Amino acid sequence: MRAANERFATAVRVGDVDTALEADDALHDVLVRVSGNRAAAAITRYSPLIRRLARRRFGEGGTCRSAGLHDRLIEACAPGDVAAAVDVTAEIWRGLEELADP
Repeated sequence: MRAANERFATAVRVGDVDTALEADDALHDVLVRVSGNRAAAAITRYSPLIRRLARRRFGEGGTCRSAGLHDRLIEACAPGDVAAAVDVTAEIWRGLEELADP
């Protein structure tokens, strides 16, 4: 997850949205795989919308705060702090929700 977030942060900094999306997927796929979570089906279902919102967010360049949220998520996951990981994940989703057209 750390390596994916480093690739992500670099891609966002240089405006490489496609690489940012790939790295973001790699980071979040780790959680889906290890959790055996049914959320994978919902994520797949809403992927087109998520992708459009993420593309908009990652194109913000230096103002994108996702890499920092990813760092917090990784730090919560490392010791197995599920409650903190859920809180950060909710914050990530709220950030995407803010980008949705009214």
